[in-house]
Amino acid sequence: NINPEIAIEFKDVSFNYMGSDSSIFKNLNIDILKNRHTIITGANGSGKSTFLGICAGVFYPESGTVNTYSNKYGYVGVTPLIFTDSLRNNLLYGNEYKIDDHNIIELIKKFQLFNESLDINLDKIVSNKSLSSGQMQKISFIRALLSKVDILILDESMSNLDSSTKELIYEILGKLELTIINSTHSTENLAYDVHFEIKMINDIREVIIHN
Repeated sequence: NINPEIAIEFKDVSFNYMGSDSSIFKNLNIDILKNRHTIITGANGSGKSTFLGICAGVFYPESGTVNTYSNKYGYVGVTPLIFTDSLRNNLLYGNEYKIDDHNIIELIKKFQLFNESLDINLDKIVSNKSLSSGQMQKISFIRALLSKVDILILDESMSNLDSSTKELIYEILGKLELTIINSTHSTENLAYDVHFEIKMINDIREVIIHN
């Protein structure tokens, strides 16, 4: 049984890509705390996305185990998935719950998706041509929250956003009971609980924990 304060537990986890002899990670023993904001930093190619993939169960370890208290994961990457369809269908993509329009509109307002003077029409057709990069990214975040996720994985999800949009999103996320695992280049003006830094030491990737 996993400790109730832990969201994801790595026990002696080693990982290498299929067909490769060299380990990306070796014997990792790490706990990611529940309802905390953990940031992951490291140079390009250091293995941040691989680490996130192991956390999410997209990649399976070569040896060792990854335990988690929940399988309700959300993912926001650098390129949001937007298709030409109604705003409602974009926001509810992949959602298995019956969500009231009122709840959707509440989050749209909270995330300041549109100019306040505009009436929100959930049937309006949107596409990646009609929305700005900031609006598309906000849709990704709203989509994850409407799916009632317990663990939110962010993979450079703020890199195309201006500082006021970043602040707004972090402020909203900070008020929620949510485990956030956030791979980011920029830690500037960022409130977080735990910092994992992935470093190459003697050809092996070590995860250095800064509390």
